[in-house]
Amino acid sequence: MGLGRWLAVLAAVPLVVLSGCATLENQFKQPEVSLGDARITSMSLQDAQVAFDVDVKNPNAIGLSLKGLTYTLQVQGKQLFNGTHSERFEINANSTSRVTLPFTLRYEDVFGTIMALRDNKELSYQISGEADFGLIRLPYSKSGTIAMPKLPEISVENLRINRLGFDGVDLALALKVGNENAFPIRLDGLDYNLKLADASLIKGGSTTPFSVDANKNGEMVLNLSLNYAQIGALLQALNSSSSMPIEFNSQMKLPGIKGQTTLPYNWKGDIPLSR
Repeated sequence: MGLGRWLAVLAAVPLVVLSGCATLENQFKQPEVSLGDARITSMSLQDAQVAFDVDVKNPNAIGLSLKGLTYTLQVQGKQLFNGTHSERFEINANSTSRVTLPFTLRYEDVFGTIMALRDNKELSYQISGEADFGLIRLPYSKSGTIAMPKLPEISVENLRINRLGFDGVDLALALKVGNENAFPIRLDGLDYNLKLADASLIKGGSTTPFSVDANKNGEMVLNLSLNYAQIGALLQALNSSSSMPIEFNSQMKLPGIKGQTTLPYNWKGDIPLSR
C-alpha cells in the first residue's frame, strides 16, 4: 500500500470513532432516579425508624452499574445525616432497581427535648444527593413531612376507699393512661404529689413498669396509705362525700435510648369517691 493510501486510512480513523460515539450517544438513554416519600418502619416516643426508597430505572437495552449514592438529610432545617451508600449493584436492561436508605431520627436531636412532641404534630424533611453511574452522576431530592407520635394522656378516674380503720385509711387512686398511637407505649413508673380536698399533700412514686397497647386506654392504680395525722380534715369527706376535689401532679418516667426521660403531667378536678 502506498504512502498516500496509508495517510488516507489514518485520516479516516477519527471520523469513524466520532461517528461511533455519536451513534452510541443517540442510542443511550439517561437513567431515571426517583425518590418516594419517607416510609416509617417503626416508631416510639423517643425515635422513628425512617426509610427512603430510591428507584433507579434503566431504559436501555443493556445493563447499567450503579456505583453508589450520596445523601444529605435535613430535618426541621437541621442537617442530621450526610454520607455515601457505597454498595454497588447492577440494573438489568429495561428494568428498575431499588436502593433503600434507612435512618434513625431521635426527637431530642431535632428539638432538644421530648416535650416538643406536645407542640409539634409533624417533622419537615429534605433529602438530596446524587446517583453515581461512573461516567454520569444524576441528582435527586425530595421534601415532605413525617407525622409525630402523641404523648400519652393521664387523667384521674376515681378514688376508692379500700379500708377505713382506727389506725388510718387505705386508698386506691385509679389513673387512665391514653395511648393514641399506632404502637404500644411503656412507662417505667412515675413520681407524684397528690392533694386531696385542698388539705392533705401526699408524695409518692411507682417504679412498676406499665404498658398500654396501641390505640388503647390503660389503667394504673396507685395504692395509698394514710394515718389519721395525715388525713385530718379529710375524715368527714371520706365518710360522707360522693366525690372529692383532687390535684394530681406527676413526673412520668419513659425509657429512652440514653436513659430515662421524664414528662410532667398535671390534673385537677372533682372525681367520684367509691367504697
